[in-house]
Amino acid sequence: MVTRRNIIKNGCAATGALWGFTGSQKAHAWPPGPDKNTMHDLSPGNTPVRLGADLIRGENESITDMVQRFKKEGHTGAFVYRPRWEPSGEAEIAELNAALKTFDVVVFEYGGYVNMLHPDAPTRQKFLKRLAECIEIAEKINCPMVGTISGSCDPDPYGINVHPDNWTLPTWKLLIKGIRQVLGDTAGSIVKLGMEAQVTTNLDGPLAHKRLMEDVGDDRCAVNLDPTNMVSLHNYYHTTELLHECFDMLGEAIYGCHAKDTYIWPDKQTVHVQEVCPGRGVMDYETYLVRMSRLQWPRTLKVEHIPKDQYTEADAYIKKTAAKTGVTIYG
Repeated sequence: MVTRRNIIKNGCAATGALWGFTGSQKAHAWPPGPDKNTMHDLSPGNTPVRLGADLIRGENESITDMVQRFKKEGHTGAFVYRPRWEPSGEAEIAELNAALKTFDVVVFEYGGYVNMLHPDAPTRQKFLKRLAECIEIAEKINCPMVGTISGSCDPDPYGINVHPDNWTLPTWKLLIKGIRQVLGDTAGSIVKLGMEAQVTTNLDGPLAHKRLMEDVGDDRCAVNLDPTNMVSLHNYYHTTELLHECFDMLGEAIYGCHAKDTYIWPDKQTVHVQEVCPGRGVMDYETYLVRMSRLQWPRTLKVEHIPKDQYTEADAYIKKTAAKTGVTIYG
């Protein structure tokens, strides 16, 4: 029997046999324009949604004061990332854990963003080792997920650049091998590796997420959901359908959610899809929040990648949309 798993196992050269039925763009036949008959089931669940943000320590600020300020600003789900701030040493980890418990805040994601497909093997191994280190630290602060992306065959270290080899079978197999290595190097940990989609990479949407988890074959390979990263012209007017596809396919494997909006510049002769502040684009935040509220335990929705002076606007929009749909914001 020819299955996708057997294709991977046997190293089939017919790449089309793999990619002919994977990737988000192969999962449906949506027309470019919106479907006026799309159903909008906005019945909320009972699970509250945590509002997230970067956890950044101010100058001369104690860790306890940082967490207290974070909570006062309306956030209960924290994102920790080395370029911004991370605990250094056991004393700081202990103080952070105590403060998180005191103020009812969780670290929902520890950032481990590296190019898992970097074409230089020693550089790639350095990045995979960094992911294993992130998992070890995440476990010490009771963080359930280290977030990362699949990466690109382009040598850029961040790993989001388009490259013609991103969607080949050897690249897919290399990604699986890398994920298995990281999870094997951290065997015994309960921390998930939360893979985040990028439409410019081979992990481009919900179906690719599902296929990846199946092929890795380890339940520690999970989802760090960012639907805006999955948007191109073909699904720009179908974010409601895209969100349902994400939650229907991935469900409880979603360990965190990112928040921004998507907008196509109207005065360009080619398609320019831009990240914008939530509420300024076409992403269906009513459906997004409602589907989050139907999950079994509270997930965090974290605003990112917008101008600094728009974060207050973004938080307000999310709270307003949650109130409109009957979704409870945690805390």
